[in-house]
Amino acid sequence: MKKILSMILITLLMLSMLAGCGASAKPAETETEDADFVWTRQGSFEDANGNYLLVTYSDTEGYEGWGVTFLLGEDMHGWIIQQEGKTLHGDIDYEEDREFIVTVSEEGENGLMLEVEGGETYHFTPVEMPEVALVVSINTEGLGQIAYAPEGEELQFDEEFPAQSAQLNLAEPANYMFSAKAEEGWKFVKWTKDGADYATDETITVELTENADFVAVFDVDEPAS
Repeated sequence: MKKILSMILITLLMLSMLAGCGASAKPAETETEDADFVWTRQGSFEDANGNYLLVTYSDTEGYEGWGVTFLLGEDMHGWIIQQEGKTLHGDIDYEEDREFIVTVSEEGENGLMLEVEGGETYHFTPVEMPEVALVVSINTEGLGQIAYAPEGEELQFDEEFPAQSAQLNLAEPANYMFSAKAEEGWKFVKWTKDGADYATDETITVELTENADFVAVFDVDEPAS
């Protein structure tokens, strides 16, 4: 369940990178060299080793094509690629200085096969994603960063790519830990929830049972006179 939910979060992150509009599912009508073939398989897929594949059509201006997200263990690759003949083919690594070239083809009655150029081949069958029941946003006000994790897991700040906002999409209530860290010259003040003061500790444990908006508030750390 956690990996499926992670897939949702990762996919939302990837789609948010596509100008904030994301990919929208619609009937496949992409023209191909083979006029008789229409790509129809999209949705969520899983292989026997717990890897996940999400295929969905994007009509975001400038990013038209097939959004392919591949969660391989703890590694994620995802971007827009195009249909070539009876396959989807292209580089799905969102990092500009890396490559992860794949070919996705139909397999069996409802499965997909993903072949990595110079690497392995993976076989997927459809899997149903859990419905998102709760949406919790975490944001910052002022200069600082946030970290979050399910209760009991390790909290880690990403020093290379500091997070100032995040969105949790949960299938059921859960306990999470949130932590805030001020940038140099700033200080942490408080957490708010839906605009009201919530806590003054930098690290808090929160029972998430409903949609909510949490904000880590920072202020300029003025030297004492």
